[in-house]
Amino acid sequence: MGYGDNRRTPKMNQRKRQTKLQLRLKRRALEVRAARQSKNPQQATEPAKKSKVKKEKAPKAAQA
Repeated sequence: MGYGDNRRTPKMNQRKRQTKLQLRLKRRALEVRAARQSKNPQQATEPAKKSKVKKEKAPKAAQA
């Protein structure tokens, strides 16, 4: 911020609200995750599910 800049502008207020919202969501996600793990301790030891990796197709020239 430079000389004469005002932190009370609508843009700055919007940025502050957005930051607070993101922090609330992250904190809530951590609380929910901890609660789920305390209900099911086995879930905490299991690795997270991984998405399927697509297999690469052979080039058309190699198939012919």
